[in-house]
Amino acid sequence: MAGDERNVLLLAGGSGSIGSAIAHHALMQGWQVALHGRTAGKVEAHVASLSAYGNVQGILADVTESDAAQRIVTAAAEHYGRIDAVIDCIATGPAGIAGLFTDTSPAAYGRFLDLSVGWLERLAHAAYPFLAARGGTLIGLVSDAGIHAAPRQTLIGAARAGAIGFLRNFAMEAARDGIRAHAISPSFVEGTDSAVRMGSERMAKAATRAGLGLPTADDIAPLALFLCSEGARRITGQVISVNGGLNA
Repeated sequence: MAGDERNVLLLAGGSGSIGSAIAHHALMQGWQVALHGRTAGKVEAHVASLSAYGNVQGILADVTESDAAQRIVTAAAEHYGRIDAVIDCIATGPAGIAGLFTDTSPAAYGRFLDLSVGWLERLAHAAYPFLAARGGTLIGLVSDAGIHAAPRQTLIGAARAGAIGFLRNFAMEAARDGIRAHAISPSFVEGTDSAVRMGSERMAKAATRAGLGLPTADDIAPLALFLCSEGARRITGQVISVNGGLNA
């Protein structure tokens, strides 16, 4: 609602486990939230459950559409009159990009890069004037696959490394306009859709190697909001892994 001077957080892919946790923490801290998702029922359910904690707007869009980033940003800005932080939680990808490299599908390579690096670039471009207006923050949730080499992660690692490279270079350039940018890099996160896809056996093996325990979405949310806060006003261009000690 335009005219309210409280900070506004736009969560792209906010209807997932991590996005909804960030939304809840943000509302509890007094933020207004624009929560984007692709599935109407899922977005509506999150908005209904979160509305008790503050102002939250649901936005529907399919990120595979070329103008989706601009439409999402425009919807949030028109509703609230400002955007102070953008967090990208999109973690989807086409079939054929996971597993051993020899088992992947070359037909999916370009589409996956566009859904990860290209999408983030379009989101940043659309949000730039709003973030520059008050010195806002852009955060991309990536993956430790973009930092640490591992088998069966060839394509995911390449895409996440590309997103990290974009965010670090973007941070250097955008600082002149008061914008900060970071990458938050989870590894295995308990309770997420990704954890379900990985399977209980793989998650259990990871848990035995994580000396601090595998993180949950609620472990990631406070970090994301700190990086968007006034307390982090001199911090930019960082890549922060949240992995419970799984990766050094």
